[in-house]
Amino acid sequence: MIENPVGPQIPSILGSISRQLNNHNVPYALIGAMALSIYGLSRYTSDIDLMCDAASWPTISQGMSTIGFECFQKADAFAQFDAEGGILGRIDIMLIETDEGRAMLDRRVVVADELLGSQPVAQPTDFLILKLMSMANNAQREPADRADISAIFRLNDAGMIPRLFEPLDINRLTQFAERFGQRAVLDDCLRRQKP
Repeated sequence: MIENPVGPQIPSILGSISRQLNNHNVPYALIGAMALSIYGLSRYTSDIDLMCDAASWPTISQGMSTIGFECFQKADAFAQFDAEGGILGRIDIMLIETDEGRAMLDRRVVVADELLGSQPVAQPTDFLILKLMSMANNAQREPADRADISAIFRLNDAGMIPRLFEPLDINRLTQFAERFGQRAVLDDCLRRQKP
C-alpha cells in the first residue's frame, strides 16, 4: 500500500485552491486519483483533478492566478493550470456545462481526510460515468480508465468504498455507457467482477 499517495506539495496546494473556491462559493469536487484514494484505492499522483461548474470560469481563473497558477490550456470542457514550470504539479479542471454535470456536483460528498483535509468528492457512480466519457472522447485513455473502472468495481464488491457514498448505480452507468458508445467496455468490466 502506498504510504503517501500524493506528492509532498499537493495537500498545501489543494488547501489553497479549496480556500479560493470556497471563499467565492464555487462548487467543486475531487475526481481522478485523489477521489480513487478516498474510495479506498491509493495510487500516487502529483496533480489535482477537479470538476467545477463552467459558469464559474472567471472566478476560477482569477482564483488560480491569485495563488500563482496560470492556465496553459483551455477548452470548453476543461482547463489546465501549472505554476513554476510544472514544478508544483498540474491542476486539471473539468468544466461542467450540463444539468447532469451540475447534478454530479450536487451529489458530491464532503469527506474529512487526514492528508487532504475536508474535501468534496464526486460519488463513485459519477466518477465512473466521467471515466466512460473520457474513453469516448479519447480512445488512448481506455487502458487506464478501464483499470480505474475495474478497480472501483473490485472495491465495491469487497465492501471497501466508504458507506458515506451512495451505492453504485448500475442502471445509471449503463444509460451513460450506451450514450457514450461504451456499453461493451462496461459490460466487460462488470462480467470480470462476477465470481
